[in-house]
Amino acid sequence: MKNSPSVPLLICSILLIIIGVITIATASPPFAINKGLASNHYLIHQLLYGFLPGILLGAIAFFTPLKTLKKYSLPLFIFSFALMFLVFVPGIGVFEKGATRWVNLFGFNFQPSEFLKLTTIIYLSAIYSSEKKRKPLSNFFTIIVLVGIAFCAQSDLSTFAIIVTASLAIIFSANIKPKDIILAGFASLLGLSFLIITEGYRADRILSIFSPELASDLHHKNQALISIGSGGLNGSGLGLSAQKFGFVPEAMSDSIFTIYAEELGFLGCAFLIFVLISFVFSVFSIAKKSTPFPKLIAIGIGTWIVSQSFINIFAMSGLFPISGIPLPFLSYGGTHLVFELIAIGLLLNIAKSINKK
Repeated sequence: MKNSPSVPLLICSILLIIIGVITIATASPPFAINKGLASNHYLIHQLLYGFLPGILLGAIAFFTPLKTLKKYSLPLFIFSFALMFLVFVPGIGVFEKGATRWVNLFGFNFQPSEFLKLTTIIYLSAIYSSEKKRKPLSNFFTIIVLVGIAFCAQSDLSTFAIIVTASLAIIFSANIKPKDIILAGFASLLGLSFLIITEGYRADRILSIFSPELASDLHHKNQALISIGSGGLNGSGLGLSAQKFGFVPEAMSDSIFTIYAEELGFLGCAFLIFVLISFVFSVFSIAKKSTPFPKLIAIGIGTWIVSQSFINIFAMSGLFPISGIPLPFLSYGGTHLVFELIAIGLLLNIAKSINKK
């Protein structure tokens, strides 16, 4: 156990989960009280509908044979892809926060986009880990176009960009010809740029970074910067954020990093970033020692978690356009936490397979 590659991963994962629970506990009370609920309502909800099912499904992922996962990667991808369009079915799709991205099945709301994020990584890993990689670019573009259609139908470009980033990391690590990787990267960048300029609000978010004087709405960005700047070196202290009282939009979900930064300061932020970097290094260390299929899954998951984390942090820090993606393990929301814990279960499964060699 001493030399197990799962130990650093397990430590980092536990730390991220603890940080997430503490941050939700301090950021959510004002929202609960404002709605006439108990102050710990959202914390309990996150534990019951995010953490608990995530641990159970993560355990299933841990014990699922990797060969079985590879065998059923296509059906899983097709199923998750189909779920994306249930959001448009009356009585099933749920309209929240200005978008229809949720599905209600048997009384439970969840975002199928989080499911598709993981199954795309698994399916691409299955394709590019095969000995005969026929038409590598054709396979890549077919999957990305299909996924792009699903996400564009929901106007969820941010999550789509995360999937594209993870997918490019997978093909980069799959011994594909450099010219094919460059072409895939260039085409992906071109496609994402087109989707940005065709929607006014997306272009406005880009302007808020490079030409803020031309942007129409800087409220979210300004309040986020005020919150982070208020933290100073040591922070105001746990539970003592002022910005969470209606100043920062989405303070316990997409913008929760600003509350964390205000309460724990620069040192707290440095610790969080250190844990995230250690997490991704441990994941890539596992990938380096693995066989092709689990290797590509680990690289895809590691890229997904770290890119989403830093896009969120950079956006809240004014270094990147504001995006509607959660901060992994910290933001309120059961669905993303469930699939992040499933991803950890898969990574531990991969590490276990290394120990058996």
